[in-house]
Amino acid sequence: MTTATQTPEEAPTVQIPITHRRKSRKVPITSGAAIATVGSVIALSGGGLLAVAGDDGTIGSGNHDVSTPTAALVSDTADLDGVRDLESVVGYPKLGVTATATDGGAPKFVGIGPAADVDRYLAGVEIDRVPDFDVAPFELEKHRRDGAGTPTAPTAQTFWVAQDAGTRADVDWKVRDGDYKVVVMNADGSRGVEAVGHMDVGAPYLSSIGLSALLAGLMLIAGGGVLLARNLR
Repeated sequence: MTTATQTPEEAPTVQIPITHRRKSRKVPITSGAAIATVGSVIALSGGGLLAVAGDDGTIGSGNHDVSTPTAALVSDTADLDGVRDLESVVGYPKLGVTATATDGGAPKFVGIGPAADVDRYLAGVEIDRVPDFDVAPFELEKHRRDGAGTPTAPTAQTFWVAQDAGTRADVDWKVRDGDYKVVVMNADGSRGVEAVGHMDVGAPYLSSIGLSALLAGLMLIAGGGVLLARNLR
């Protein structure tokens, strides 16, 4: 019995269909949208900071009533730490407080002092304590602390790190590490402080940071838009 064999020429051929895979545009489109979104957030943040801080990097409250029938308006303790690290980024932070006498009232006093020294000085004196305040928009929260004592004139104290007195008392303090309180009083220590106050906080580089963030955000928006346009074409 003979067995037929197939020569290579007679062997059946199998055709494998060739498919052309289209390059996915999903990842580039998603990346473009993400870049544009991040850029929008950065641009809005930078623009907002620039609008609030202005050209000099200062955020101000405007003039508002800071009167109290007690002997003093006293902030809660500000626990400041890492100011030097912050300085390397935004410049030296500063705090400005102004108190102007109204209706021909007594000269005013504005002082910033170590918290422990302020507490000793005003021990037993009726005051309005300020646990929190916002600069922009301005909001001043006051809590009454009773007392029967009468303080000596604040201008006679030596512990203040910054102070001023007069019809318009104005303090501009370069912030430093430590625990501090801000005090607004009559210059003679008498009760009934009638004044209009202004507060501002800032740092020299805030405006530059805001402008840089705005420009960087706009560049990211443009880059994301170009990437989207190319992959949607």
